[in-house]
Amino acid sequence: MLEGGIALLTIDTGGAVNTLSGAFNAAFAQAVETVLADEAVKGIVLTSAKDDFAAGGDLDELRAAMTPAAVAAIVDPFTAALRRLETGGKPVVAALNGTALGGGYELAMGAHRRIAADRPDARFGQPEIGLGLMPGAGGTQRLPRMIGLEKAAELLLTGRPLDAKAALEAGLVDELVPAEALIERAADWARGAGAAQQPWDRKGYVLPGLDPNSQKGRMWFTGAWAKMRQKAAGTDAAATAILYALHHGLERRIDPALAIERRQFLALASGAEAKNRIRTLFYAPRAARPKADPGMTINVIGVVGGGTMGNGIAFAAAQAGYRVALIDLDADKAAESLGRIGAIAERQVKRGRMRQEAADALMGRIAAGADYNALGSVDFVIEAVFERTDVKHDVLRRIEAATGAEVPIASNTSTLPIGGLASALKDPSRMIGMHFFAPVEVMKLLEIIHTDRTSDGVKRAAQTIAAALRKQVIVVNDGLGFFTSRIVTSMSSEGMTLVAEGVPAQVIDNVMTRNGFAIGAATLAELTKLPLLRDIMVSMTGPGAPVCMTGSRGAEALDRLIAAGREGKLAGKGLYDYAEGAPGVWPGLAELFPAERAVPVEDVEARLFCTQSLEAVRALEDGTVTDPLTADMAAVTGWGYPVHFGGPFGYIDTVGAAAFVARCDALAERYGARFAVPERLRAMAASGERFHAL
Repeated sequence: MLEGGIALLTIDTGGAVNTLSGAFNAAFAQAVETVLADEAVKGIVLTSAKDDFAAGGDLDELRAAMTPAAVAAIVDPFTAALRRLETGGKPVVAALNGTALGGGYELAMGAHRRIAADRPDARFGQPEIGLGLMPGAGGTQRLPRMIGLEKAAELLLTGRPLDAKAALEAGLVDELVPAEALIERAADWARGAGAAQQPWDRKGYVLPGLDPNSQKGRMWFTGAWAKMRQKAAGTDAAATAILYALHHGLERRIDPALAIERRQFLALASGAEAKNRIRTLFYAPRAARPKADPGMTINVIGVVGGGTMGNGIAFAAAQAGYRVALIDLDADKAAESLGRIGAIAERQVKRGRMRQEAADALMGRIAAGADYNALGSVDFVIEAVFERTDVKHDVLRRIEAATGAEVPIASNTSTLPIGGLASALKDPSRMIGMHFFAPVEVMKLLEIIHTDRTSDGVKRAAQTIAAALRKQVIVVNDGLGFFTSRIVTSMSSEGMTLVAEGVPAQVIDNVMTRNGFAIGAATLAELTKLPLLRDIMVSMTGPGAPVCMTGSRGAEALDRLIAAGREGKLAGKGLYDYAEGAPGVWPGLAELFPAERAVPVEDVEARLFCTQSLEAVRALEDGTVTDPLTADMAAVTGWGYPVHFGGPFGYIDTVGAAAFVARCDALAERYGARFAVPERLRAMAASGERFHAL
């Protein structure tokens, strides 16, 4: 108890941060009843014993809650306690000593005032949408009643947290004070607050800002619904639930509004989409953190190849603090590469992601030239030259001749087996694959490929560099296309096979975008360039080819398009026409590929999704991948697989293995053996097993 009858409720749960578990929620509810019943308590200060105030709910508990009733058992005591707290007649102030996010910030909104320590590292807001969730303890109703519909919706629908000064300006906190004065100031406010009541519980309360029942308010909601559907094609259940709660809750008083939010939250949190998103966006990145070897010293990285990938790798390595020796074909090409790297740095400065002095220092760490002798002092080399075995063999031999015998050599290749590339070296154990994704400075994913001869030291070195570059890693074993290119090729091959059968390109694209892909297989082919895509598909045939290429007509379709002078978006003509800048249907496509038979739209969808999941299961069966969790993450972050399904493995779990197998059996009967079901998957269908427990 503080002076003047002010009760100090201090949050201190187990773990590094305060997590609002079911046990905490029950204990909090009891504590609220106790202080409200105590006549000696005149006011209440909520604070934390930890460095931050409070995070959100316990994700492990929420993931395990499979029904709305199970979710309600976790959150209802907390939401009821917040309502009791704000209507209990005693002034309550949240003393925010640090970050308050999600349920932690909802707890703060249950107080009558929010006073925060003036800390530059503190963050405040409701980031739940990033994990496929929504605020479930009043956030969609209290926040707009505090700061207005438009400002609240922007924060709720983006999940963007605010720092302390921005939170004060936006109205998320009422005061900023020095950290050492926080509790004293909070207690002073509670002592002088008088009868405490939330604005929305006062007679005559009017929502600040836009009135949702006005013409402007109705127009705002019409636009918000349209933007949400355009952005996510109706596949973002969290955004849908948030907008629904705002739309219908703000028309009502607070108690029925909270009931609307509750119904939306219980359905969302117990549903498959939220569990898929939490697993793939929260748990998987943690599993994909590279494991740096603290005893390993790497100071200088060699990068051979000054193309798009080599330049991006050199930039990322220099940004991580490494010195970089960049080797290109000749001095002029090296100078051009250095200029392109400088352009990357300039873009980062213009976008506010890097200060000019940091960009200047980064460029100072890169030396570019054509002499392989510059690799004599490097600690690690990454080859990023043209995707052709003979070219890479020549470069790898030159790297080996120029470097010390213990220096690891990595190849940035998307499809060529690392074992085959390593055959050019006297010591194949030095070789590892590091498949970066473009643009390297932006994309988080890195696929690390082991051969059966890659040494443990080389594996540790690759992980150490990946950690310095802040990448998320999927580790795979060697094979044609590894994991990522193998699965993407299955999608591209099926898309082009559909084209060969006479399915319109726009149908293929629309089926994919309405299911959550940013672009469809036809547009992806245009961006890849049709001749390059043909080379990739041909490289994925022959010995060791994945089953997805059995009966594929992708190369055939591409050959006919190329022969007709269609090369892709860059050339202005491919599956679509780009004469006016925006893509339009190429009238000649139907003539070049007349419909051979009717392919129902539902079969188009099933073929494009099932081929990816089938090939992922085959990759698991043959040992290319060993972890469905990071494999699903790779799909979502690497080629934009719809996160609401979780990934190719998550898709099977979402559909159900038995239903998925039945779907594939029907496809195999109609369209061929590439849809044959692996035995492991058939056994899972019989047993009810899943790839992910939740």
